[in-house]
Amino acid sequence: MPDNPAFSLDELCTLSDTPKRTARYYIQIGLVDGPVGSTKAAHYLPKHLDQLLKIKQLSQAGVSLERIGEVLSGEAPPVPPRQRKPGSVEVRSHLFIADGVELE
Repeated sequence: MPDNPAFSLDELCTLSDTPKRTARYYIQIGLVDGPVGSTKAAHYLPKHLDQLLKIKQLSQAGVSLERIGEVLSGEAPPVPPRQRKPGSVEVRSHLFIADGVELE
């Protein structure tokens, strides 16, 4: 692997287990930095992957996107999530934004 790997959007989304539409939405609202370059030459760096993984971690812990934005911009992180135990119940939100755009 090169010292500074570059990822396509497909690779970035596969590595972070994030739908492409969700990744694009996070870029649009400023939670994830935009790609390096434009059009077909656009690529993503490990920092983009780190951002998506942090968003996923906080989101799964029930932190709102607004608060995630605050945390990513340097504010103190929220209380760490409790460890899940076998048999525990987890509630998730599914947000319909527009046709074909949903957040989980």
